[in-house]
Amino acid sequence: MVGGHVEAFGARALHRQGLDHVSVRQEPRTGIPLTVDGAPLLNLTAEYYCVWDSPGQYLAVDESAVKVYAGAKAAGEPLFRYEYLRAATGDVPGAHVQIHGHRDALTFVMTRAGVGSPRGQRLAGRVAQGAAVPQMSDLHFPVGGSRFRPSLEDVLDMLVRELGVDHEKGWREALAAGRERWRRMQIRAVVRDAPGEAVAALQQLGYEVRLPDGLSAPQDNYSRLHEL
Repeated sequence: MVGGHVEAFGARALHRQGLDHVSVRQEPRTGIPLTVDGAPLLNLTAEYYCVWDSPGQYLAVDESAVKVYAGAKAAGEPLFRYEYLRAATGDVPGAHVQIHGHRDALTFVMTRAGVGSPRGQRLAGRVAQGAAVPQMSDLHFPVGGSRFRPSLEDVLDMLVRELGVDHEKGWREALAAGRERWRRMQIRAVVRDAPGEAVAALQQLGYEVRLPDGLSAPQDNYSRLHEL
């Protein structure tokens, strides 16, 4: 496991007019201390707001936020945060990473990297040897692995929406069409990774799915399901 002692993740029902939420967050709400060599260096908070999916069968994540702070307490602005908005509005993408920490704040944390991982060992070794101060570019943020990684269309979309890059008329529709093609290809790839899950989902929708006699169900592709 990672982090200090966490009593539990507590769930609480939130009733709003026309909508019921379930809030899930770590307890205590002050966050999860993350230590390096036994000393607190970071603090992590995780919070999820769930709603019932369209058929009313399962809870679906409506909003989520995982934040990492410098220091022992979750106070002030985080260094960075992973957020998800199921019904994102305006020009904000549904799933996104935001970096709040200034370069100095992130560098301070990186110079105290622990030796519990190969990359941490390399950072700590560089500092111990008096090498150049770590750069923000040394940090690698995972964004979905092989199957759920952002597409080129997502990058282009960000450049237009966030930075106002020049674009042709109809750019939204063109990028949306390309994103759809990409995601349909990825859906087929994901099905090959975990065909049993695809069968279960189709059966819940009313389809009849079965293997022909004499064939065995293929194995899940655990290397893909486990990768960053």
